[in-house]
Amino acid sequence: MTARVAALGDQLVRHLRAATALKAALGRGEDDAERAVHTVLFALTHLGPARAGTLAERLGTDPSTTSRQTAELVRRGLLERRPDPSDGRASLLALTPAGTELVDTLRRRRNDLVARAVDGWSEEDVTTLTRLLERLSDGLDEARADLLGCTAPPTRFPGTPAPDPVQDHRETA
Repeated sequence: MTARVAALGDQLVRHLRAATALKAALGRGEDDAERAVHTVLFALTHLGPARAGTLAERLGTDPSTTSRQTAELVRRGLLERRPDPSDGRASLLALTPAGTELVDTLRRRRNDLVARAVDGWSEEDVTTLTRLLERLSDGLDEARADLLGCTAPPTRFPGTPAPDPVQDHRETA
């Protein structure tokens, strides 16, 4: 098992490098900060309107970082602040129509690139890989929680059912 786990670790690192390069290609012409704020938009797509603290927890980021990112997105008109109906002193962050349009554009570009990567694969192979990656992500969430000695936020957002690899194309942060 040790050699297999080592081989998996090597491929996981290779996958992460390829995924990072893919994100860079999708965001060509944008800096690291620009790509980071896109993560906020994708998260709010799943969470719906949310407080900044909830968003930071789900992203596993420092609240001050999330605050800077969301302020920039509000300034650009991609997010808006709404009063929290459960607490008038607080506000919720929500996507604007322009923010939703940007997420849709980024998702289409990403999916086009992924489609090219699996061109020639059988439906069964794509489905199997999707299910195995989901299991691996769940296991990594659990390992991270153990490492931190806490309950780490899941990469699958609460209330979001496990994706159907053929029918569901939601971003899971």
